[in-house]
Amino acid sequence: MKNKISRRTFLKASAAIGAGLYGLSYLGSIERQKTLKRFKENELRKNLVVVHGGMNEKNDEGSIIKEMMRRGIKALGGMEKLVSRGDKVVIKPNIAWDRQPEYAVNTNPFVVAALVRMCVEAGANRVRVLDHTCAINPGPSYINSGIEKAAREAGADVRFVNRRLFKDVKIPGGKVLNSWSFYEELIYQDEVDVLINVPIAKQHSTSRLSMALKNTLGMVGGNRGSLHKDIHPKIADLNKVVKVDLTVLDAFRILKRHGPTGGRLEDVDNTFENARRLIISTDPVAVDSYGATMFGYEGKDIGFIQESYEAGLGEIDFKLRGFEEISI
Repeated sequence: MKNKISRRTFLKASAAIGAGLYGLSYLGSIERQKTLKRFKENELRKNLVVVHGGMNEKNDEGSIIKEMMRRGIKALGGMEKLVSRGDKVVIKPNIAWDRQPEYAVNTNPFVVAALVRMCVEAGANRVRVLDHTCAINPGPSYINSGIEKAAREAGADVRFVNRRLFKDVKIPGGKVLNSWSFYEELIYQDEVDVLINVPIAKQHSTSRLSMALKNTLGMVGGNRGSLHKDIHPKIADLNKVVKVDLTVLDAFRILKRHGPTGGRLEDVDNTFENARRLIISTDPVAVDSYGATMFGYEGKDIGFIQESYEAGLGEIDFKLRGFEEISI
């Protein structure tokens, strides 16, 4: 004998199912309504600061970089002009490769630590350090780069990316890309108040150079290998979504050849004449345009810098930014 369902039971079940579907739809709408991060309102000066650092009599790299960072940020007005008490800060270095700091393929750990300390001192509620590395297992890159240890000792929450937290986002005015997968802790207003990009300056086999704008590839997911075809306009497109509040280009050591992976100390330049610099600005195009000069180029010679300038993402003539040099 077949079981019969009364009309009342049927209506209750239908209502429950409908409510459940509505709940799922409502939760989905909450997800869709997440607000993309805007640039943090701040009183930092808009000039470009380049700090040259020698070495002291103790040859103490950590202390000289700390002083370089202090002087450079002070020249822009001080970290308290950007980071407010209670802010959630994310610092995004390049931790892409399993290499030690002397090979200059990842951001110098002392540069990251100096920034973390300054953000903590300015009153940040949380300073998170992360990168989407080029390896499936990010652990060796985090450890051997020296960044994990240095950042934690300075007070940062050091995280691996969670692959479930990449979200597809439409790119406004994308020239080549209409949308791409971005890491939500870097792009949503409720996840980050201040985003600081801390790349290293190095040669790159595909894009010619890897600096601030290129470092955005560590903020996205998807098939990143496919981004290397027509890479220059794609880099500009990705930077239309990511709102970086401050860029610090690590050029204390620079990789002149065989980038991005390096592996030969003879390819690294750490001379005062050509390296030992921090380039700091709120304008990533100006930062990269100056950075190009350390490799014998002008900004207009590098496709992604020119594309980003044409997209209105910054000034390619860095001298128009109130260029300032400091030597210590």
